[in-house]
Amino acid sequence: MDSEHESNCSFEKVVILNEAAKALLARSAQVNLLALDAMVQSKRGDGNLRGFDEVSSQMRSWSRELHQELGQLGELSATLLSRTSLRSKHNRKLVLLEKANAASENADLRSACVRCRAEQGSLDAALGRDMRRIRNLLGDIDQLGLMAIVLSRAAMIEAVSGDEQQRAQLHQVSSEFYRNSEAVLETIRSTIAAVRPGA
Repeated sequence: MDSEHESNCSFEKVVILNEAAKALLARSAQVNLLALDAMVQSKRGDGNLRGFDEVSSQMRSWSRELHQELGQLGELSATLLSRTSLRSKHNRKLVLLEKANAASENADLRSACVRCRAEQGSLDAALGRDMRRIRNLLGDIDQLGLMAIVLSRAAMIEAVSGDEQQRAQLHQVSSEFYRNSEAVLETIRSTIAAVRPGA
């Protein structure tokens, strides 16, 4: 695979990451509202919804952790975008230098090519580190997604301890949390697949 094709692949992955981060942040805001709603609903139980109260508190903590990790993902994606753009420009410069060097015996041109190749190698290494950090973070968010599924199931179980009206309200909140959690997990897993090495 040539350098230009590697650069294009990186740009494609950056676009995928940025789109995923936007979608996940929007979903995170919805999940946060649902977790708050669950906490409000549990407080109306006059002490008979202690189990749901605990689960809703965990849902709220989960939504905060998700938002924090998505913030990190956004920062890493921005860094990757900047570095990928720099690498693409640097690659074009290197191609021009090497063409000029091939047609010349100029010592300064040879030195410039050597420096440019070294800088390109440093950029490639930095991009590799960026992608590894992003993949690790996506793995962490994937685990968060699995935990959300568990929490939403627990919330549905605890919802039965309320009266008829409470059960209906709590089941609705829990179901919405579950649907959003599944969407987070689906987005994360498709993103992991898209940015894995060789994808």
